[in-house]
Amino acid sequence: MTSKNDEITLDPEDWDSIRNLGHKILDDMLSYQQTIKSQPFKYPTDEAIDKLKVPLPDEGMGEESVYELMKEHFLPYTLKMTRPDFWGWVLGTGSTFGALVQLFSAGMNYGDEPWLIGQYVINQSLDWIKEMVDYPLDSSGVFLSGGSEANFTGLAVARYKMAEIDVKSMGIQQVPRYMTLYCSDQAHDCLDKSIELLGFGNDALRWIPSNDEYQIDMTKLEKAIKEDREKGYHPFCVIGTAGSTNLGSFDDLNAIADLCERENLWFHLDAAFGAWVKLSPTHRHLVSGLERADSVAIDLHKWMNMEYTIACTLVRDRLAHASTFVYGHGAEYLQSGLEILEQVNPFNLNLALTRPTYGMRAYMLLRAYGRKRYQQLVQKNIEQIQYLGELIQKTPSLELVFPIISNVACFRYVDAGLSETDLIQLNRGILGKVWEVNFGMISDTTVRGMYVLRACNVNHRSREQDFDKLVDHVVKFGDELVNEYR
Repeated sequence: MTSKNDEITLDPEDWDSIRNLGHKILDDMLSYQQTIKSQPFKYPTDEAIDKLKVPLPDEGMGEESVYELMKEHFLPYTLKMTRPDFWGWVLGTGSTFGALVQLFSAGMNYGDEPWLIGQYVINQSLDWIKEMVDYPLDSSGVFLSGGSEANFTGLAVARYKMAEIDVKSMGIQQVPRYMTLYCSDQAHDCLDKSIELLGFGNDALRWIPSNDEYQIDMTKLEKAIKEDREKGYHPFCVIGTAGSTNLGSFDDLNAIADLCERENLWFHLDAAFGAWVKLSPTHRHLVSGLERADSVAIDLHKWMNMEYTIACTLVRDRLAHASTFVYGHGAEYLQSGLEILEQVNPFNLNLALTRPTYGMRAYMLLRAYGRKRYQQLVQKNIEQIQYLGELIQKTPSLELVFPIISNVACFRYVDAGLSETDLIQLNRGILGKVWEVNFGMISDTTVRGMYVLRACNVNHRSREQDFDKLVDHVVKFGDELVNEYR
């Protein structure tokens, strides 16, 4: 007996019609990217929200109708992070070819696989990344979703390697001594999440004050480690920062590496966007010592401008990396020697099994553009932020609050007659006005008690004229609002 549903499928009834729709979507999105600079930011309308918030229908409305719905009521109200004047958060802008790579991948419904041809592009892509950031080629590596997962993965390996028990079998609750970790007060807040999920509790993470260069204060770090050891605790990991979100600052990585070697500590490095400063001929010194870290978290959807999401974790100790995530009895074969690691399934190198085409996407984009193009883009972004800093310093009503270290500028509108409280409110008002032009053009933050406006440049589409307009906007809105506080 043949089921009455035997012929039901998600394939199109009319391949010519779906082909025409595919061409239309492709043409629409290519035009969208080509004209992105003129695409206005809009807050969602009540009509758009009402069109989207509907009960799930029993009968679908059809592919083309759904596309037209989203084109009209979704696309205009999205975050315009692909515009050349987007510097509010560390979000890459993607690329036109990157979007086509996504289409190629989705057309195959393909996910990174380690058995057939996929293993070669995964491994080759990781090797290229290691070369670009000067990390040892014989290290391990795995692609994953983003900086949060990349940090979690590196810290999970640190826990496995440095715990004084078989933590996989016995669990974190059986460790003989309280395990402690250390990072700068400039480190990313996502570390809290990793520390909590790994079972340490966020009290175990010591946030060490930074020095005048916004690096972790090595004297205070050593003191904290010493005090914890005197309490009978087990200091086991220092987390360095290469490219802080607030200031684009870099810890002294060689100093941390020296300390970790002396004290037998794991050196994990959060280099989510800062790793790519290695490509800058003028600023690569900031990330000297990255190659000495035991594990490194690196994003590719930030400064490499690959489509969301994609990142990687690199680990010097390949055996520890594989042992951390391999399944139960499967860990036994790893003990026979490092040579067996050539056959390790990359699904045993982080939490996820099912994954999108990280390796293939990285391969295609790195091979399409090459090292030189990415070097030029990183250097361009650094020089553009220096240009913005010069504009700010030339403008009487603006103040460059913190020195520019890499690709981040922190500044504010100032007026000698206003109190600090009024200046904060004034600059918040300016930010609101700027966001009406483009939500996320810039952002705000507070560093050492100072409220500032902030621009972080990882945007390959930006030109110097875009920064001219930013300064014009801030001054114009500041001049309009300042009288309310005088």
